[in-house]
Amino acid sequence: MDARTLRIKTEVLGYLSGTFLSKGYLWMLPKVLSPITDPLWPDPAEQKTEPLEVEVRTYGLRLRLTHSMILHKQAAVSRFGRIFVLSPNVRIEARKPDGWHAFEFTQFDFEARDLRMKDVMETLEEVIRGLARRLCEGGLVSCEEYGGILKGDFPVYDYADLGEEGVDRLTQEEERPFFVVNIPREFYDYYDEETGEWHNYDLYVPGYGEVASGGEREWEYEKITRKILKGGLKVENFVPYLRMVKNGEIMPSAGAGLGIERLVTFFSGLADIAEAQVFPRIPYREVEL
Repeated sequence: MDARTLRIKTEVLGYLSGTFLSKGYLWMLPKVLSPITDPLWPDPAEQKTEPLEVEVRTYGLRLRLTHSMILHKQAAVSRFGRIFVLSPNVRIEARKPDGWHAFEFTQFDFEARDLRMKDVMETLEEVIRGLARRLCEGGLVSCEEYGGILKGDFPVYDYADLGEEGVDRLTQEEERPFFVVNIPREFYDYYDEETGEWHNYDLYVPGYGEVASGGEREWEYEKITRKILKGGLKVENFVPYLRMVKNGEIMPSAGAGLGIERLVTFFSGLADIAEAQVFPRIPYREVEL
């Protein structure tokens, strides 16, 4: 990472935190170890990923490194209404280096009670536009190259019409960020059993790939447990979360997670996500420090 890239990363972090504080979100600190974490499965865009476990011998505990804080976000917004968190994530996936995947990275996660998919998509679009404007006006990126983000609404496509090949094609063809909605995914994303549609989305940036993922959330115990079993997961792996769901402590919400290193890679015009980390953590590469 060079000094310009770190300045862009600093602006990204400052802009995101300042913007969400101004919107009334509360800043929550991350959980690095937990008895539960996001299974990241089933997901057509991901390989099945086993979480890393840590044995805390002093306390006789086995805890997992966080894949993402989605389950914790759901629990937090039920109490606090609106929260955001800069969340470290560790995902050990069987990937070759492709310039877009790191196994240790940071997400800017936000979640709010009683929001809908459309609300969060509008917020994401607003944030990406505002960030592009901030970086252009600050002279950190070319306004000619990134100014197109400020013109026109981001296109929205249905995953059912595209499939993975269609998404990959659009990533190379589109000139602006775009949304893909209705993606068959994890048990916590809301699935409308009447329409057969998933109320979720990914946000893609041209020439690179997905930078944000989110959706409306499930909150009904029977539906969640049914989806866990259908996905081939073990109910016992989610006992603390399911206890809260059953007790009515999880409420309807929606949110998203923005990949910080991916945003920085995009706005810096980098060839590889490793250049967006001071000490890169990239699959199958030598680890620094």
